[in-house]
Amino acid sequence: MMIATLSHRGIRLDKLMLFHLLLITSWLLIIAPFIQSTIINAPMLLAGVLVPLTCISTLFGLKLGHDFNKRSYSLLFASWMLVWFIHLL
Repeated sequence: MMIATLSHRGIRLDKLMLFHLLLITSWLLIIAPFIQSTIINAPMLLAGVLVPLTCISTLFGLKLGHDFNKRSYSLLFASWMLVWFIHLL
C-alpha cells in the first residue's frame, strides 16, 4: 500500500514527482544528441543529473503551486513527441 501525501494546496505529491520526472527525462533526452557529440561520457552525465534536476523541479512545482491541467499535460505530451521526433531522424 502506498501512502500518497498531499501538499498544503491539495496536490498529490506522487503525481507531482512522477510528472516532473517524466518532464525532466524528456528534456534530457531532447538535448542528449547535442551533448553526445562534445562530451565523451554524456550518458553518464545525463543519468547523474536526472535525480537532482527532478528534485529541484519538483520543489519549484511545490513552491509555485503546480496543478495538473490541460496545459501541463499538453506540455508533457509535446515534450515526448519531440523526443520521438529527434531520435527517429
